[in-house]
Amino acid sequence: MKIIVRRRLKDYESWKRLVSEREGTRQKYGSRGGFVYQSAKDPNDVVLVFDWDDRKPYAAYFELPDVQKALADTGTTEIIEVRESFRLEE
Repeated sequence: MKIIVRRRLKDYESWKRLVSEREGTRQKYGSRGGFVYQSAKDPNDVVLVFDWDDRKPYAAYFELPDVQKALADTGTTEIIEVRESFRLEE
């Protein structure tokens, strides 16, 4: 399943270090990786697109107390569960 996470960060560089350190924890909870997209107009506006095994492990990860604290400390968060996605070809 794909998860889109929109973040309005306080400081992109600090957040980038923090989120990179959590790679192993995300994998433990079923994450298969993802992409980070940083806005060209506002470096503190980012969108992350994750591939996750399914809803239960991803929800458990985002409910971890240290993840909740990190999210609260670094900015605002909106999580979108994707039901369907497809690629548009040229």
